[in-house]
Amino acid sequence: MSSSDPVVMSPQAQALYDAISEFEIIDCHEHLPPEDARVGMDVDVFTLFRHYTYGDLLAARMSEGEYAALVNRDIPLERRWEIFEPYWERIRWGSYARAALIAARQFYGAEDINRDTCVGISERMQAANTPGIYERILGDACNIRFSLTQCERTDLNHPRLLPVMSLVLALGTWEDVTRKAFQALGPVRALDDLLENMRAYVTKVKGEGAVGLKMVSNPFQPPSREAAASAFASLRDGRCETLPAANPLRDYLVDEAVKFGAEQDMVICVHTGYWRDFRELDPLHMIPILQRHPNARFDIYHLGYPWVREALMLGKGFPNVWLNLCWTHIISQRFAMAGLAEAIDLIPTNKLLAFGGDYTVPVEKAYGHLEMAREDVARVLAERIEEGQMTEAQALAIARLWFFDNAVELYRLKV
Repeated sequence: MSSSDPVVMSPQAQALYDAISEFEIIDCHEHLPPEDARVGMDVDVFTLFRHYTYGDLLAARMSEGEYAALVNRDIPLERRWEIFEPYWERIRWGSYARAALIAARQFYGAEDINRDTCVGISERMQAANTPGIYERILGDACNIRFSLTQCERTDLNHPRLLPVMSLVLALGTWEDVTRKAFQALGPVRALDDLLENMRAYVTKVKGEGAVGLKMVSNPFQPPSREAAASAFASLRDGRCETLPAANPLRDYLVDEAVKFGAEQDMVICVHTGYWRDFRELDPLHMIPILQRHPNARFDIYHLGYPWVREALMLGKGFPNVWLNLCWTHIISQRFAMAGLAEAIDLIPTNKLLAFGGDYTVPVEKAYGHLEMAREDVARVLAERIEEGQMTEAQALAIARLWFFDNAVELYRLKV
């Protein structure tokens, strides 16, 4: 038995899952690069363990050196498997790993990823790594109309990929201000120059097809132009080499960028919750910004995990907040189902987005993640039907909102 096996569902949940599997999907968050970046790579079974499973492997006590060996193709694959195998047995039951197992089964004919299958998977992956792989996976296998992807580029060159760009990259050094912030579209001598660059950047990326601007739910102080100007001058005049990560220049520029982005009818996407020192990513940090910008539309990522109820309360209390389950099903399917079940009680059905794969180059795992999301939604809605609270037709109407219609409305997508 492998955790790639379909979950055992009630007959009602299975009926919903089968129907949902026919839906067209809006994939509400990825980090996919242009297809030629993927096709230009040498890939093998360990490509399926890039991105999030990296964190699980390190948590299982794999060293950085061992992980580097996994992706070093100068080392024979069989030797790399020997390094990997003991750690694989520690992480294979996690939700991160399950997406890889589902992908290996669907695309490379492997019932499991193990010593006996790793060479065959690698050979089939390399043979399939050709132009058109995005269409075969995102289009043919997933039935995804659009994937909203953030890779700091707008030249994605694929009809299914729509860019989301960073709101503010860095504002800690003079080099950040003059060379990195807002793509350094013009010279910066004064704070107003930086503001003009910001506006030019937002206008530019929107014109290039970007549908959202991404920020992070860090602690922010109330914006002050006076304090921002002082911090700016301290960098410009050399009185300070590096501002702290939280600084008045950042606070002011983020607030102004949110305001201008909203004026340009762009969604403000917000990373919240789990990642590295997640204490700094509490979704409740966003409340003052939500209050200051009632006309902005905020897409709150990852259901705030582990602050799920806090994130749900944002959706409950703020008309300008949508809640996005991107990443969540591969953090934990159990948590995702619990969050969905509470969301039905709390959140209007038009305010939730059910799926975003949140992957970089292992595009195959977007399929695995989508399968898990379909399972979770089907099982949660089936429970409501079985309890007599809704009909199957009503449940499918909700699922269609979550997987497609709500994202179309939020992001003003042309479908």
